[in-house]
Amino acid sequence: PRHRFMSSYEQRVEPADRRYQYLLVAADPYETVAFKIPNEPIDKGEGRFVTHWDEEGKKFTLTLYFMEPTEEASTTTSKAQ
Repeated sequence: PRHRFMSSYEQRVEPADRRYQYLLVAADPYETVAFKIPNEPIDKGEGRFVTHWDEEGKKFTLTLYFMEPTEEASTTTSKAQ
């Protein structure tokens, strides 16, 4: 299975809303499924963004965390320096 994030401006099913983004999951032979989630930064730190494909059970698991507002501010400050 594959996944990606999509801006609400890329999709054409609903009116664009900057408060949301979409998490798309695709796996052959199925159609792509989209989940509407808040448009907040995703924490991709170690153990905070995890995908797992269970070949035997045919189950795909994706675990994600949104960044805390304080983490987001410190990351932005660190990049600016």
